[in-house]
Amino acid sequence: MTRDRQWIHEHFSELVEKYAGKYVAVANGELVSIGETAKEAEDVARAKHPDTIPSVLLVPNEEDFACLL
Repeated sequence: MTRDRQWIHEHFSELVEKYAGKYVAVANGELVSIGETAKEAEDVARAKHPDTIPSVLLVPNEEDFACLL
């Protein structure tokens, strides 16, 4: 698992609580941007970390988990 994916895994509950329905980008093991679109989040992340390919994720809403119960 990459460092960024590990960070997402460890902070997933916090991401859902704070950023549900938004796109987040993680680079070098830290949250670097939040956006309304994947492109927006990725563009900001690449500007901050030009030598890194960020991990971009659409953070699900809590309701999206209801089908799993």
